Order: sequence, then structure tokens, then C-alpha cells
Amino acid sequence: MTLGKHHTLNRYIASEFLFSFFVSFQFFFLVFFFNQLLLMAQGILAKGIPIGSVLLLILYSTPSFLTLSAPFATMTAALMAYGRFSSDNEILAMRSAGVKKSAILQPVLVLGIAISIVSFGVNDFLLPAGTKAFQRLWVELSLTYPELELGEYSVRRFRHTTFITGAIDDVGIHPMIIVERDNSGNLSSIIARFASPSIRDNKRGFPGFRMHDVLSLTPNSIRTDEWTWGRADYMDYRLLGDMSTIFDQSENPAYMRILAVRNTIREKSENQRKRFEEQGVRIERQKYELSLEYFSLARGKAGMIENTKNNIANDYSRIKELEAGLPVDHSIQIWKLEYYQKFAIPFASLPFVFLAFPLGLMAKRSGRAVGFFIGLLLTTFYWSLLVLGRSLGLRTDASPFLVMIAPEIVLLVIGVGFYLRRVQS
Repeated sequence: MTLGKHHTLNRYIASEFLFSFFVSFQFFFLVFFFNQLLLMAQGILAKGIPIGSVLLLILYSTPSFLTLSAPFATMTAALMAYGRFSSDNEILAMRSAGVKKSAILQPVLVLGIAISIVSFGVNDFLLPAGTKAFQRLWVELSLTYPELELGEYSVRRFRHTTFITGAIDDVGIHPMIIVERDNSGNLSSIIARFASPSIRDNKRGFPGFRMHDVLSLTPNSIRTDEWTWGRADYMDYRLLGDMSTIFDQSENPAYMRILAVRNTIREKSENQRKRFEEQGVRIERQKYELSLEYFSLARGKAGMIENTKNNIANDYSRIKELEAGLPVDHSIQIWKLEYYQKFAIPFASLPFVFLAFPLGLMAKRSGRAVGFFIGLLLTTFYWSLLVLGRSLGLRTDASPFLVMIAPEIVLLVIGVGFYLRRVQS
């Protein structure tokens, strides 16, 4: 039985699944949406941020809701659809008409593949763009409303810039210190008696600070005992420009494109390999020096034996220290976990469908309601496995691929087992 032999039946099964998917997707999306809204209300609205800006922040967070909602809704919809068919004896009617169970599964499986591809695209394209827009707006709000990020007597770092604040009132921040590091690693400091976050030259410009009674200090990059300093009654300081690189996502793989994450992993792995090789050269050099000490011990004079033995003991200690201190970049494990998670969550729809099909056929009554309830339980179970696997990957050297794909494998094995059992019955 192929997908194209029963167009009417395929459309009927697909329409039932899509209706259930629409209902389930709305449920999961609204759960994530209201959770984010409550977080925003607690952390942002209470500080006087305009509701329009809050809604924009939520809009920029939408891709993450879509990525999570789609696979969960796929499994729940499949359970609801097949549960309804089974409870209304439509599965029995299809089987009596000679339709194989594999043919009943195919329309939903094809739609599950399509949903996975769309979800993967959202995760790889829209999520990085939405995150960048979110952070840009967040920084703009933080500069316009300093109490949002720059709390009183706090230190806040934005990439290569550090803000040190004093008291905050309606006038501004008293005092404020900004420490910047340029691309060469040189530091410069700007100290203001108070700073007012109120300047905006044009609609396209980013807000910044008008700093009053300013002292700037810049050390000489060559002669450390020399400084360049200057004073001003006021100055306008902007953290961002139209072409700012502050939103470079290289420090957070969760919000990067997949190719960018893979390239970063390769770069980090190559750097670690070079460090291992350099450390290996040091160890071999130390072993060579140890062999020379043994040679000296074998041919040395009686008065030099004790000194040579001490040198041998020291060489042994240095070798052990070098072997124990092999440079390991633990961030590679984190990046790999994020990389494989970008595939695991969107394509979880496929094992979900295989599991939902036989379970849905078991429904005897109230198929949709039972399917929805079972879907909630299974999504909770899957999420628990995912969190457990990620935690295992962070705490150990377990394979990132295996720990991230393990939940899908577990559900797929259970689903295929149930499916084979149902097909044989």
C-alpha cells in the first residue's frame, strides 16, 4: 500500500491530524507564551517598561516557542487523531476494507517529516534572528531604563565594556564608571559624577548616556607608567552603533546558526589539539632531560650521585605535573551538546509519530481526550529524558551525540515495539 493509492483516505487522515495538531499546537504555544509573559511582567513591567516594548520582546522570543511546540504538538495530535479513529471504530472499518496499518500511518508520518523540517528551519534561521533582535531591544531598554539591568551599586558587563554604577534616582546614576577594552586588550576608563540615560539624536540612533563632570584615563600600551587623561563638563556616550558587533552570538551556541556552531567546534577542537601537541613536546623534552640525568647517574662521581638523584626526582615530578595538566577545553562539550540538540528537538516528531500510532490504536473511548492526556504525559517524559541527558553530558565526558539522541531512541524503540505488536495482532 503506497501513499498515493487512496487519496481520499489520505486526505481524511491528514485533515483529522492537522485539526488535532492545530489544537495541540495552540495549547503548547500558549503555555510557553504565558510563561514568558509572566516572567516579563515580573521582571520588566514592574519597572515601568512600556507594554509595547514588552510585547516586542515576547515576539522576538516566539521562534523558541515554535521550535518546542511543534514536536510536542505532533505527538499529541497523532494520539488524538488515531485515538478518535479507534474509539469510533474507523480503524476497524479501514482494516476491513483491506487498508494496511502501514498505510494508515503513512499520511501522519509524511506530515511529521514536513513539520520536523519546518521546525528545524525555524530553529536555524528565525531563532538566531529573533535572539539578536531581542538582545538589541533589551540593551536599548537597559540604557533607557538603567534600573532594568544596571542596578544600584552593581557591575554589569556588555561584551568588552564594564559598567560600574552607584546610586540610581530620577536624575540618573551617581556616580558611573565605564571601563572599555579595545581589540588590542588595552583598557580605558571613563568616570562621571553622574550619568543621565536620556540622549537620542535621531530615530535610528541607539540611546546612550549623557555623562557629566567626566574624567577619562587611558594607560600607555607600551609604557605602563604613563597615562593619558582628560576632563570634560559633559560627554555623550553610546554603547551601540548601527554596525555594532556586540550581538555576535559566538559566546552562546544555543542562538547561533548550525553551520556557525559546527565551525566553532572545529576551531576549538583544533586549538585544543595544538595545545595537546605543545604539551606533548614539553613532556618529551622533560623525559629527555630525565634520561640524561640517568646517564649522569650511571657515570657520575660519588660526590655527584646524591645531587643527580634529586634532579631525577624533580624531573619525575615535572613529568607528572605536565601529564596531569593537559589542557582540556570543557566548553567543547557544551558546544557539541547544543549542536546535537538543534537536530534532536525538531526531529523528535518522527519517533513521536511512531510511538503515538500504536498507542492511539489502543483507545477504546473518548479517543481525543485520552490521546491529549497521554500526549502531555509523554512530552513530560521526553523532556525529563532530555534534561537528564543534557545534565549527564555536562557533568561527564559522555558522547554529546548519544546523550542528546537517547530520548528519541528510547521513544522510537518503544514505538516500533508497540507498532510491530499491533501489526502482528
